[in-house]
Amino acid sequence: MKTSIIKYLSIYILTIFLILIFSVITFAQKEDIVIMQNGDNITGEIKRLEVGILVFKTDNMETISIKWDKVKSVQTKNIYEIELQDGRVYYGSIRPGEIEESLIIKGVTAETRLFMPYIVKITRIRETFWEILNGYVKLGASFTKASGVGQVNFGFNGNYRTKIFYAELIANSVITTTNKEQTSRKQDIFITYRRFQEGKWFWAVTIGAEENTELGIQLRTSLGGGIGKFFIQTNINWLSGLAGLALNREWFIDSTKAVNNIEGLLTGKYLLFIYDHPKVNLETTLNVFPSVTNFGRIRSNLDVSLNWEIFIDFYWELAFYFNFDNKPTSTASQTDYRFQTSLKYEL
Repeated sequence: MKTSIIKYLSIYILTIFLILIFSVITFAQKEDIVIMQNGDNITGEIKRLEVGILVFKTDNMETISIKWDKVKSVQTKNIYEIELQDGRVYYGSIRPGEIEESLIIKGVTAETRLFMPYIVKITRIRETFWEILNGYVKLGASFTKASGVGQVNFGFNGNYRTKIFYAELIANSVITTTNKEQTSRKQDIFITYRRFQEGKWFWAVTIGAEENTELGIQLRTSLGGGIGKFFIQTNINWLSGLAGLALNREWFIDSTKAVNNIEGLLTGKYLLFIYDHPKVNLETTLNVFPSVTNFGRIRSNLDVSLNWEIFIDFYWELAFYFNFDNKPTSTASQTDYRFQTSLKYEL
C-alpha cells in the first residue's frame, strides 16, 4: 500500500514540475503603468482584473494584487477586453480620463469613456497560446499509520480566452488506499468551450470522462451543452447558471454491459471573493442531472472549495465534494463525499 502511494505521488510531482516549466516559457514586455490613489506609479504588466483585484506583474518579476478601489488610473498600449457590470464589453488600449475615476478605451475606430467603479473585468488580448494560458495545479497527500489509510489528490486547470470564446481543461484525481479494502478512485477530466453572446449570455459545450468506484462507475463518458447567463457579476461575487442536455455512456464495475443515457443539465456556480490579507475566495458549483431515458433517476455533484493565499500565487485549499445518484448499481452506494486539503499554485 505504501508503494502505491509513493508511485502516485511521484507521478503527480513530475506532472507539476513539467507544468511549471511550461508556465514560464514566455515573458511579455512590461510597459503598463498603474497610478495609485496615493500618487505612486508602478510600472509592469497588467495581468487581469477580477472580483475587485488587479493582478499586476512588476518590473522585478514580482506579482502583486491591488484592490481596484485603491487604483486611481491605469495606462497601457496593449489591447484589453474591458467588461462592465451590465455585461457590455469594450476592446482597446487604456489611458487615464480627464474626469476623475474614468478611463478612456481607445478602440480601432472610436474612443469610449468608462467609469472605474462599473468595470468588473479586464482581460489581456494576446496572440499566442502560452501567453494567454492561465490556470493552476494542486497536490495533496496524507497517510495514517493506525488505520493504514493513505490518500493522494491531484488537480489541474488550464484555461484559454479570446474575444469571443473561453476554453477550459479541468482534471482531478483522488486515490485512496487501505490495508483491508480495494483502492478507491475518483477521477475526472472535462473540456469546456464557452461562446460569448450579447449581454451576459453564453452557450457552452462540455465533453468529459469520469470514474467513481464508490458509486460503482468504472467509466462514464459524456457530451453536454446548453445556454447560460451571468446573473451577478460584481467586484465581490459572481453568479452564473446554465440549462441544457447531456448524453452519456456508462460502464459499471459489477456489469460488462454499457448503458446509454439522455439527461437534463442544470448548473449553478457562485464565487465569493474577500481580499484583506490574506486573499480568500470561496467557489461553489452544483450540477444536477435529471434522467430523460431512465425516468426517476437523478444525479448531482456539489463541489465547494475555500482557497487561502499563503503567499503570492500559492494557496492552501480546503475542498468538499458530494456526489449523489439515487439509482446506482446494486453493489454501489448512493452517495460519495470527502473533505480534502491541498496546496495550489496559480500559473
